[in-house]
Amino acid sequence: MWEPPEAGESYAIGVDPAEGVGRDRSVTQVIKIGTVSHPDIQVAEFACDFLDPVDYAACVNAIGQLYKDSEGNEAFCTVEVNAPCGDSMVNNLRSRLGYNNLYIWKAYDRITNMYTNKFGWWTNRTTRPKIIAAGLHAFMYNDLIINSAFTLDEMEDFERDHTVATGKARVGTHDDRIMALLICYWGAHDDEWISGEDVAEARRRRERGEDVRTEVAVKTGKPKMDWWSLPVSADQMWTDAEDKWLND
Repeated sequence: MWEPPEAGESYAIGVDPAEGVGRDRSVTQVIKIGTVSHPDIQVAEFACDFLDPVDYAACVNAIGQLYKDSEGNEAFCTVEVNAPCGDSMVNNLRSRLGYNNLYIWKAYDRITNMYTNKFGWWTNRTTRPKIIAAGLHAFMYNDLIINSAFTLDEMEDFERDHTVATGKARVGTHDDRIMALLICYWGAHDDEWISGEDVAEARRRRERGEDVRTEVAVKTGKPKMDWWSLPVSADQMWTDAEDKWLND
């Protein structure tokens, strides 16, 4: 842990689970979500190769409860669910431990029905390049600060695989910490990007001395009005619009 939870900040968790049999490690990354005042910052990391998905879910729950926001919500948690251990972990978090603040999978290649009824993140040939590209952009512009020497060590062994046009760990090395961090960063900003907002760009403009009159919607609690594919009535749309325009 590099930073304890701070009042007024929001936190996100990314989890790359494993089976707990001494091979790949289960990793949990925690970031303090960036605002117009500061970038995303890695504040905690937990890695273990001997806890099964049920026991590891309890660790994730404890970390999420520790990094609650000012309203008492657990840290926003994005769990990779490709393997059966990921599904088991999400089920335990929801059913046994009552963890509510979980990432909901989205179909990014659809115009409508973007949100699905599934919890967790699915890494595949389409989504893996997305989170790697977002992470590389964040590293290049100092939008994501890494504090873990172990994560930096993994990054030295992370290379492009031209066969599948994506990135992976060099043979004989691990990328669990990197993947958990990339999943965490994506989950933390997914809704923001979908709504068309960019907190990091607003912060950079502010640092350059440009006039940023309007705070980013995601952080002000006034999201961009976007009712596409949502079950909302015309009356509700007018009400939402008036609240936004009248600053009510």
